[in-house]
Amino acid sequence: MLKNTLSGSLVIAFLLLAPACSSQPDPATVQALTEGAWHGSVGSEDYLYDLTYQDGAFGGHVHRVLDGRQIVEIPVRDVSISGSSIEIILTALPPYQGVMDLSGGRIEGGHPIAPAYSDLDLTRVRREEWPAIYALPGFATGEAEYVWSPPDQGDDGWVIGAPEDVGIETAAVERLVGAISAGEAGALHSLLLVRDGKLVVEEYFHGWRADELHRLASVTKSVDSLLVGIAIDHGEIAGVDVPILELLPDRAANADSGWEAVRLEHLLTMSMGLDWSEQEAYQFTPTGEDRIADVLARNVVAEPGTEWRYVSRNTNLLSDILLQATGMHADVFAAERLFAPLGITTWDWEENKYEGHPGMSGTLMMRPRDMAKLGQLVLDEGSWQGQVVVSPEWIRESTRFHMKPPAADGYGYLWWRFDEPAPGGVVYANGMGSQFIAVVPDFNLVLVTTGGNDYADAMHAAIFPLAQRTLLPGIAESR
Repeated sequence: MLKNTLSGSLVIAFLLLAPACSSQPDPATVQALTEGAWHGSVGSEDYLYDLTYQDGAFGGHVHRVLDGRQIVEIPVRDVSISGSSIEIILTALPPYQGVMDLSGGRIEGGHPIAPAYSDLDLTRVRREEWPAIYALPGFATGEAEYVWSPPDQGDDGWVIGAPEDVGIETAAVERLVGAISAGEAGALHSLLLVRDGKLVVEEYFHGWRADELHRLASVTKSVDSLLVGIAIDHGEIAGVDVPILELLPDRAANADSGWEAVRLEHLLTMSMGLDWSEQEAYQFTPTGEDRIADVLARNVVAEPGTEWRYVSRNTNLLSDILLQATGMHADVFAAERLFAPLGITTWDWEENKYEGHPGMSGTLMMRPRDMAKLGQLVLDEGSWQGQVVVSPEWIRESTRFHMKPPAADGYGYLWWRFDEPAPGGVVYANGMGSQFIAVVPDFNLVLVTTGGNDYADAMHAAIFPLAQRTLLPGIAESR
């Protein structure tokens, strides 16, 4: 989750205050606003306002671009024009407000996409000068059609295959990628498909490349779950029934009353029963000593294990739990016990690090190819190419149904579940902006995406119904 994301109450306030629609602009103004994109920059970041006009209404997107890659895509709800004044109304963010000089190709104004900045003058540019606007530039503009090509072999341990080799129709892959290029899953930055242990699809969009690290957001939490399982497998943590205060004995004196009933299982299933406000519950914070104490200072107001409530900040405790149990900070433990056995050598967990504690709730960065290894590890019940990394017992226990969240069919130990599209369901790691690792056991399939859908409806699960419609009809039964 981006650190500058507005709280839910502020988002609702902006949506209520924003005009529902604009008055009808004259055709010359529409043409001047939509014939190219509008570019502004703040520091090293570029902002592309790509406006459209269809059926009497403005739309489009704002693209936040860094080093030629789209970082986030923000939908445009409407454009309001009064004389030379313009207001570009966005989803879940305050509007851009400016004064137009359309004949000169300029708009002078400001937009607090990043809270530290307000001035953001825009200049009209040709869309083709900024390929990060497009998922796949040639295909998106109608100049070419997408045709599947094999992933690069690389030297990271993946076996490369063709879709037809693993019972997937190539046409189904092309339908899915075509739909992604048309924006039907919002702004995705990568799509990878693995079947029968073979990497058969690896596509990057909006300027991203295979060798670049991508933020995982809350997919990090599912990595945390694997680390806890490894520690339990090695006897460094006795099990999920252990009370939190026993795992953090040096901090027990600082915990509020009621904490004696809170166990590790409650932390892993988001059912600790603490008294976070709605704003605090969704606030993204780094992990550190002070933030660990901050969690322990909360009151236990509901019986642990009875109410599911998604609170990112609670996972801060896992950093110190792993340190006390293993003698290693979580990132060092991950490097030795999880990443090295999978052949993962390139990753970053430094953002918002505090006194050696990495951010357990969402600051890990990895390559999508390595995210797919984590999915294959879960699909193969804890083994990677014959080597046991985490026990099958932990994989089964951590990915089964434990709690019922409102936005999914089930929740395990920091893993989510859908009951469809296969009888065995889907186990998935879910991060804001369309970061997904989806494991479909009945199809022997792993699907990975990364994206920039932080402010879009597609941030949640648009890829799943899209894949169900375009890809799954072209997949033969698992053999």
